[in-house]
Amino acid sequence: VRSVVLCGVPIISLMMEGKDRLCLAQISNTLLKSFSYNEIHNRRVALGITCVQCTPVQLELLRRAGAMPISSRRCGMITKREAERLCKSFFGDTTPPKLPENFAFEVAHECSWGCRGRFYPSRYNSSRAKCVKCIFCNIFFSPNKFIFHCHRMPDSKYKHPDAANFNAWRRHLKLAADQPPNDLLYAWEDVKAMFNGGNRKRALSNACSSAS
Repeated sequence: VRSVVLCGVPIISLMMEGKDRLCLAQISNTLLKSFSYNEIHNRRVALGITCVQCTPVQLELLRRAGAMPISSRRCGMITKREAERLCKSFFGDTTPPKLPENFAFEVAHECSWGCRGRFYPSRYNSSRAKCVKCIFCNIFFSPNKFIFHCHRMPDSKYKHPDAANFNAWRRHLKLAADQPPNDLLYAWEDVKAMFNGGNRKRALSNACSSAS
């Protein structure tokens, strides 16, 4: 058990599967206390951040460290980078990654019959910007419209859309490569964090910037 400084606030961290993971409940009760549980949950899902549940022994360590109430029965843990992305998305402190002007991410989705495309960050200047070009018909779509767009190929398999999250393109649109390098993955995460509704800035925004 150790303490990690996140946006100027000490947060309890545990080593899990070789990575430092921070207590999401403690982050929610300190840095994000001005936001509701549903807001935090929906934003986490939209950013593709998955919680790892701690074991009973780890939960007891968190209780003793003061990160969790004695009555708590479980706790989700996220990496420090994921915690920074989550906080910055709420504080409106997300800046686009520095990429070549004509750079494009090779992306794909599996909604309905699925589709592949190229996501151009240089064209992504608003939530409705037509920045994803279908590789089959060469038409540009906004990210949210692109997950409704599909082409049935000989090897395509129909996948029924998850209706509850069908409009959350950040959940459905993924890098086409199976194992993209970390720098590409981080740049993609930064792009997805843009225009994600984080307009209610807080004073801690500056702390997050200086801590990056």
